[in-house]
Amino acid sequence: MSTICKICMKRADEWDGDSLVEHVRNAHGDEPASVEQVYPDLEAEVFAEPEPDEPDAEDGLGSGAGPGSVDAGGSRGPAETPSDDLMDDPYGKKWYLVGVGGAGNNILDAILLRRDTLEANNERRARIWNGGLAGYGPLNTNVSELEQTYYAQEEKEYSRNDLLPNCIIGFGKHDYAGAGYRWDIGKKLVEADFADDGDPFRERWDLRKDRIQDSQAVMFVHSVTKGTGCGSTPVLAEKIREEVLEDDLVVPKPLFSSIVIPSKGTEYSEFGGRAKVNGVVGLARASRTVDAIIPFDNNRLENVQADIRPRIERLEEYNPPQYREINKPLVAFLEAFTMSSVPQFLDRDATMSIMGDVFDPADSFRPVQDKYERDPDSEFTPAVILAPVLGRSRASSFDRSKLEILVRNALFQNKLAEFDPTTAWGGTFLVYGPEEKMEEVTEFVSDGTLANIIGDEQFLDAGNVSGIESVDIHVKQLVTPYLDDVFLWGTLWNPELPSLEEMYDHAQRLKQEGNSQQAENVRDAWEHVEALFSCLGRENMA
Repeated sequence: MSTICKICMKRADEWDGDSLVEHVRNAHGDEPASVEQVYPDLEAEVFAEPEPDEPDAEDGLGSGAGPGSVDAGGSRGPAETPSDDLMDDPYGKKWYLVGVGGAGNNILDAILLRRDTLEANNERRARIWNGGLAGYGPLNTNVSELEQTYYAQEEKEYSRNDLLPNCIIGFGKHDYAGAGYRWDIGKKLVEADFADDGDPFRERWDLRKDRIQDSQAVMFVHSVTKGTGCGSTPVLAEKIREEVLEDDLVVPKPLFSSIVIPSKGTEYSEFGGRAKVNGVVGLARASRTVDAIIPFDNNRLENVQADIRPRIERLEEYNPPQYREINKPLVAFLEAFTMSSVPQFLDRDATMSIMGDVFDPADSFRPVQDKYERDPDSEFTPAVILAPVLGRSRASSFDRSKLEILVRNALFQNKLAEFDPTTAWGGTFLVYGPEEKMEEVTEFVSDGTLANIIGDEQFLDAGNVSGIESVDIHVKQLVTPYLDDVFLWGTLWNPELPSLEEMYDHAQRLKQEGNSQQAENVRDAWEHVEALFSCLGRENMA
């Protein structure tokens, strides 16, 4: 497929120049604003000064060191003064967020509308998102779904012609009507974007390479029910590692998937085994290419209490009715995860100082990977499953009893995926709230009381282990102004998830007894399925 210039939409065979850089320089060199917006990663190359000719020895000329050049001593000329407006700098921000498929596009919209709601109400907590997002963008195989998004209509004001090059997977390879619940089609369409040395990150998509590189981690949000999110996301993660991220890093950048798994009452009954098969295959294939998977169960999202459903204005304009309420607690969970890495120095006027422990994305999964059985011959290490919880306490004072109620609220009433906490390998927890209440709570964190409560036999049952490995519980704390209540956020590592086990059983029967293309696709992916599911449950700790 011929490369298209995203500024003038001309194909390569119409360009004045042999490469995209030459074409942009020749045709759009007088449009620096357009080049900066559309091709930020090419801007320096496009506007670079031409290399000076070597001086002729007979001229007796030498080259002087101009501003910013390197002199013989290795020092540079006048340095660039860093901007005080660090909120606009993506470097070190927590996430680069990619919404894949219809569900991922809807969740991305909900996050952006949550950010805008906080800003419109002059809430300083808007800085959680402004300080936490290095960048974001949607991808889909269905242009009609993209057209209905807040991102397209208001964030970017895109027409359909804008969406096709900027946000479509499989550009020029299909009719842009979706993948039709076929994960194998979603996989083939995104692979087509990279065929013949294509690079849609550089040539087309809104996803900015420089901002991905500057972020702490990449977060994909998608479902595993239909074809696009299930099929495309694992390939996208693999290509980000290969095409975007530096391969010489000592520690690779973490990649996460926030995955919505289907509800029994809706997609299971309507589409039968297809949703179960897609769920198993999508999770397993993602586990090969990302470091951590956060599963959100639609059944649980529907049933959590109203006290962890944040206000998101205008959500009804952009999220389908069946997803409006279930996306709210999902956004609340990601907001808390994001808040933990927003540096205090970003808030120069000190009207909102988030103080306390900062834990980076890798802190949520690398301690778990150390507990995996060591196998030098293993082709890959499966992603860690991080079961999400978010509880809330309106108590005016705190003692051990009140903290037990908060833990019970998080691990039972407000868990965002169905799982058995006593089967988890451990977990990471964040307790946060206003300063006057956190003064009391801090004492119980510092002396280990809160960790002991979480590890009690009625919750994680940390004392019940058969092997040499322990059930580790990490508790962090933050003081967050402008909150009235205390919250407990957490991820539990690799527990048993009944809904996934049911999906696994169905897919296994299909693999063993099926004689269809779907069965063959399952057999092709089965090694990934076994690798992931063999890590779930405490009995599988090394």
